[in-house]
Amino acid sequence: MSDSRPSAQDIRAAAEVHRELGPEYDDAVVESFLAKIDKHIEERVEQRLATVTRRARRPVNPVRLGKYRAALAGAVAGSVVAGAPLTVMAWAVLHQFGVNPAPFVVVWVVLLVVYGLVAFRLRRR
Repeated sequence: MSDSRPSAQDIRAAAEVHRELGPEYDDAVVESFLAKIDKHIEERVEQRLATVTRRARRPVNPVRLGKYRAALAGAVAGSVVAGAPLTVMAWAVLHQFGVNPAPFVVVWVVLLVVYGLVAFRLRRR
């Protein structure tokens, strides 16, 4: 980035020029000062966008992605294998005491949707 950052000295200089040139040059002095500020803002925005796009385009490590996929598959399989019998037992106990066990269906639907979204996100290309 260049050294075009407006400083207090620039503001004082613009005010001095305005005082010397008089009111007929008001617009020119203001436009010149605003152009300098605008240029500085544009440079900072471009610099920020350059750093953001560099981070966003970072290549994905296929080994790490494979590890994530394997860990996710293990977690899904483990939670389904352990959760299905526990759900059936809890359903039976609640049904025996006359409590509506329907919220279990909602929990399973939410779990399956979350698992599906994560699997879609980590799908193989």
